[in-house]
Amino acid sequence: MSAALTVAAMLARGASRADRRVRRLMTAAAALATFFLMGAGNLLTIRGNTYSDWAGLVTEEGLRGGTALALALLVVPPLALLHQAGRIAQATRERRLAALRLAGATPREVRLIAAAEALRVSVAGAVLGVTGYVVCQQAAMAALSVERTARYAAPVWLVPLVAAAVVAAGAVTGLLASRHVLASPLGVSRRAHRPHPRAVALLPLGAGLVMMAVAAFLPEGPGVTLQFTGGAVTVAGMVAAGSRLVLESARLATRWARTPQTLLAARTLQADPRSWGRTLSVIGLVVLFGTGAGIIQADVLDDALRDDSSTDPFWLVSFTLVDLALLLALAVAAVALVVHRAEWLLESRRSLAALTASGTPVSALRRTAQRQALIAAAPVCAVAALTGLIGMGAFTVLVSEPTTFVAAWSLGRAVLMTLLGIAAASAVTAASRRLLARAASPEQLRTE
Repeated sequence: MSAALTVAAMLARGASRADRRVRRLMTAAAALATFFLMGAGNLLTIRGNTYSDWAGLVTEEGLRGGTALALALLVVPPLALLHQAGRIAQATRERRLAALRLAGATPREVRLIAAAEALRVSVAGAVLGVTGYVVCQQAAMAALSVERTARYAAPVWLVPLVAAAVVAAGAVTGLLASRHVLASPLGVSRRAHRPHPRAVALLPLGAGLVMMAVAAFLPEGPGVTLQFTGGAVTVAGMVAAGSRLVLESARLATRWARTPQTLLAARTLQADPRSWGRTLSVIGLVVLFGTGAGIIQADVLDDALRDDSSTDPFWLVSFTLVDLALLLALAVAAVALVVHRAEWLLESRRSLAALTASGTPVSALRRTAQRQALIAAAPVCAVAALTGLIGMGAFTVLVSEPTTFVAAWSLGRAVLMTLLGIAAASAVTAASRRLLARAASPEQLRTE
């Protein structure tokens, strides 16, 4: 591993401008993951209970566990971004990887070099994340005039623990990003595509939904336990089912396609549904949690309306923080989708250039890309919103009696979150128009 680190350092010194940009993106993703993980760990170390309108999620002991879980889940989008950026970093190193193979490096050693590069980036990100967390925490306590700051400060032992976890995750991400790349002395060739995701990938999602639905008919004690267990299974199922949902949507679009652009978009998704499903599953998780949070908001607002009283500032602050966290997670997931889009354009540039050279307008390729995003994102976001409705709806039935207002608000929130997820995927595709035009240029057909 020491030799891999040495070679990685040499490659970093001779990196191009594009490589440095990708490395900065990976460092930012690692720093974000460290920031959120530090927050989750710090909350779990705080003891005692006080009341605050503006910081109840931290000061109240009964709420810290849920807040820590939410912060831990916010680590998922940065890790997805780190993985996606690692993949595009691998795709842009064709000549250097080929030179290493000519010098006698084995495929395993090339993959170790990729892991070593991710390790270097993760260390830098971990340092930035820890520093940023400490600075932001001290600034927040000063702004809120917190007196006993030592009580809320992160313990010293937490820093190396979190840093080690992020660095290990970065190294694993580097290995995962390079495990399907086989470098030959003449260049980089992709291995054969993995088989299509099987229908069995949908089983965890269905099992989680059944568990949450059954929980509504059980007594409160075992019902809540089954509800949380079903929620955990559903989250894992949403991640596993993303690729299969994209594949089924692509097959349906192929069957009903009426234009060449729609048919080409659907066929492209059918050929490789895993890359889209991997990134969109993170957006699906944001939609799922956003829908569930909307049901809780509706229940609190309904209680305030029935009591003819104003909503407690504690709830308003909490709802605002939750929505801001969801928007941040959606933004990070959208950046990961941008990187995925760039990776796909990089790998498909010769095919796109051939289409352009044969007379296909670039505008038609843009419409194809837009429909590709819609075909992939719509089912994932819709299923995620439906899952959130069923899951939190069952929980609401379990602990209270939902009213028409709660049902209407929850349904509207589910539709809003679905549209936000689809809009994020569409906006990413629209923003990559210049990259598409560059990838589809006939100059990409040149051989050097």
